[in-house]
Amino acid sequence: MNDFLVVSLFGWPAILVTIILTLVGLFKKDYRLLVATAILAFPFSWFLSGFPLIRSSAFLMPLLLFGSGYFIYRGKEILAWLVALPYFLM
Repeated sequence: MNDFLVVSLFGWPAILVTIILTLVGLFKKDYRLLVATAILAFPFSWFLSGFPLIRSSAFLMPLLLFGSGYFIYRGKEILAWLVALPYFLM
């Protein structure tokens, strides 16, 4: 049971869910969905960065989603997509 929780929080299922929810949030222009996705992205982004000894900048990935949600909230859709683009590429 514990292995299932670890895989679902830190593995590919969590990454795919956040990517799908981010795309839905951007298309629907819903900043609340982007903020929820950023919160969901925290565990695996910190895991991928090698926390507690931070070896990469992957722990900053949720900040991109928070920024994208902020720009959607302000009505600047192009900036929201540009801020979310590095998240998709990473």
